[in-house]
Amino acid sequence: MSLSKEAYTRIREAIVSGELVFGERLSEVQIAEALGMSKAPVRTAFFELRDKRLVTIVPQAGTYVFSPSREDVREMSTFRAVLETAALRLSMQAAGASVLATLHATIKSMEGALRSADWKQYEAADMAFHQAFIRNSGNSYLPQAYDLTASGIEALRVCLQRGAGDYREQSFAEHQLIVQHLEAGDLEKAAQALEAHILVINEAELDLPSKSRPRTKALSRSLDEYKRIFR
Repeated sequence: MSLSKEAYTRIREAIVSGELVFGERLSEVQIAEALGMSKAPVRTAFFELRDKRLVTIVPQAGTYVFSPSREDVREMSTFRAVLETAALRLSMQAAGASVLATLHATIKSMEGALRSADWKQYEAADMAFHQAFIRNSGNSYLPQAYDLTASGIEALRVCLQRGAGDYREQSFAEHQLIVQHLEAGDLEKAAQALEAHILVINEAELDLPSKSRPRTKALSRSLDEYKRIFR
């Protein structure tokens, strides 16, 4: 793995996990030192993260973790709902039995994670559930389009889970309902349940800025804090 790819992966993981918070200013110099590399690969990673819409680069001001507003969340969730419901229909036509088997496996993994309070496992299984029909849709453009917002949605999901203790139980029940409809052969009800599951984030209580209530001051970190995050 190249240094720029390593930097990209480590910074992306820190954003998605919520270690680096929405709107905070990122120090190229200190992140490079914390990762044990020069500034060049970190700068390259910033550009790739910008292309994935995980950071914003402001000329003469700096690089910031993306800070979605309520309006952004609505647009992202609508985009995701359109793509995923289409992918669900296509994947069930193209590889229904295989997709359903994968969904069963991810449901089992999510259930085990809930019992053991292993939230990293839960998140991984949750992502695998949705990727099952995205990656098996038979349309190569769908995964590319989905990847534009996948990391941002994942970061929002972590933010949501921190603000609502029972969110995972609700989320698990919604995933189960989608599979139950598919098992019953009712693709339309499954698609409706999937859409409702995705759009529920629009009603969640999230600490996000809006056009009428923008983010005020960006957080900055010390070198020691970066070293803790990237240890």
